[in-house]
Amino acid sequence: MSFVHASGGGSAKQPRVTDLEEIGAIWRGETTRAARSGRVVVLLVLVLMFLALTLGVVAFVAKQASSSIEDQTRASGVDPSASVVKEQIDQGKKATLSKLPGVPTDDDELLDSLVSLPIVALVVFLLTVAFIPLFVTLIGFDQVSGEIGPKSIRFFVVRVKRSNLLLGKFASLVTVFAVLLFVSALLLGIMAKVADSDFGYGAMALWTLRLFAAFLVYSLTFIGLTLFSSCLTRSAGLSLVLNVMLLFAMAGLWIVNWRYRLPGVEVDPQSLSALFTDESPFAYTRYLTIWTYGAGLLHPNLGKFAVAALVHLGFALVFVGASQLVMKRRDV
Repeated sequence: MSFVHASGGGSAKQPRVTDLEEIGAIWRGETTRAARSGRVVVLLVLVLMFLALTLGVVAFVAKQASSSIEDQTRASGVDPSASVVKEQIDQGKKATLSKLPGVPTDDDELLDSLVSLPIVALVVFLLTVAFIPLFVTLIGFDQVSGEIGPKSIRFFVVRVKRSNLLLGKFASLVTVFAVLLFVSALLLGIMAKVADSDFGYGAMALWTLRLFAAFLVYSLTFIGLTLFSSCLTRSAGLSLVLNVMLLFAMAGLWIVNWRYRLPGVEVDPQSLSALFTDESPFAYTRYLTIWTYGAGLLHPNLGKFAVAALVHLGFALVFVGASQLVMKRRDV
């Protein structure tokens, strides 16, 4: 990768390299290096093994649950037809989904949409979402710190703007994960079709795109966080530790604040929510955690999806901006 600059001493003036050209050059170089890296191949294998294992376990549990429902309906004298079993499963799925943190209980449009996805794919999707931050960390923890330690980053910072260097690295990580997450979403769509014969090919294609979009937008925040962690340290090992600590801190804040209710929110006095939650202004801290907005990424309403996507992009830009500030003041 080379960058041409204007030179003096009577030599011909060369055209100035634009910011987009610098970012593009960094993006191409980092993406090519990542594609040749054994780490990406290992991660892809781990993702495929994770999906295969979870799909197998969830499919087995779902089959057992379906058989149990059939036995119950038969014992009660009701015809255990596929429609009856499916209706009971859908009701159970809807009741379970409405209890998940971050899923609006009064948004029937969202719940009905999620229920239409076979339970095998839905559960594996939720499990994959839980592990995406770790996958991102394992791929990108040394994006910057891995070059600061051995001083190889000096080769770049004297030729390109530091801001363009970071944007190129960010774009490269997004590209790598776009490929990995598309493979994951495609496998989930195929498994949904295999698990439910009533799940048509049109629904499979639509849900594959929806799952991929949700995966990718959701990962942007953690790609930004990983880049920020890598800029804060001079050692790849320290970057990994710091990144994991920040992830646990964010997750811990999100989990703890669900112990509290927003002031003025009414609940059924006899419900579990009334017994185990207290009103507190601390509950507002949930809006500082990215998981609060995750449900919107699967919303069938494009407007609500766009709002959730912009929030995730905003979190990512905050981390990228913080990375820019750190690198601007760092002596490399």
